[in-house]
Amino acid sequence: MKKFNKINPRLLFPVLVFAISGCSSYGAAKIQSVPSGAEVINLEDDSLLGRTPVIVHWKNDREESKLITVRFQKSGYSDKVTAFWVNMRHSSKANAENEPQTVNVELKKK
Repeated sequence: MKKFNKINPRLLFPVLVFAISGCSSYGAAKIQSVPSGAEVINLEDDSLLGRTPVIVHWKNDREESKLITVRFQKSGYSDKVTAFWVNMRHSSKANAENEPQTVNVELKKK
């Protein structure tokens, strides 16, 4: 019969932290428009992400790319809808925002 030794609690701590925090992945995009100052609307939930230029981050439970669809709107310009993939390769929001993907959009005058 095997005898099991007592487990050192200091060795368990990193495992518990990892289990509690999960395996979240982050991605970010620096969204710019010409002209700047356009509202960026997330079409998934109609939320305002900000006005260009804006850095936006997303969190996912997996390291899969995420398809983002947004609408740009600015007075005097036609609305524009665009979609892009965000690579969810970062382990933290800060890392993602330090290395955002660039999304550039040009709006047309009405």
